[in-house]
Amino acid sequence: MILKDNLNITYDLSGNLILTIPKFYINNIDQNILLKSVERLIRSATDKITISSNGWQGDSAADIVGICKSDVNDGSVSHDNYIYGLE
Repeated sequence: MILKDNLNITYDLSGNLILTIPKFYINNIDQNILLKSVERLIRSATDKITISSNGWQGDSAADIVGICKSDVNDGSVSHDNYIYGLE
């Protein structure tokens, strides 16, 4: 029996992992089962981070990024102005 439904992993604004384990589990579930469940949950989260940290590898957008040239060099800073005419 591996628990997963009510265990939750999130990240704070600094990227720190926050693991939420309901008090009921801590008080009523066999500690070995709880530890194995936490281990699997963390391994799953780590696998997702490893996959997403490969940059553009396997991303279909990689084929089009950088193929156009423009005189605009502050597109991200002035995005709303360029797109919506907002200042």
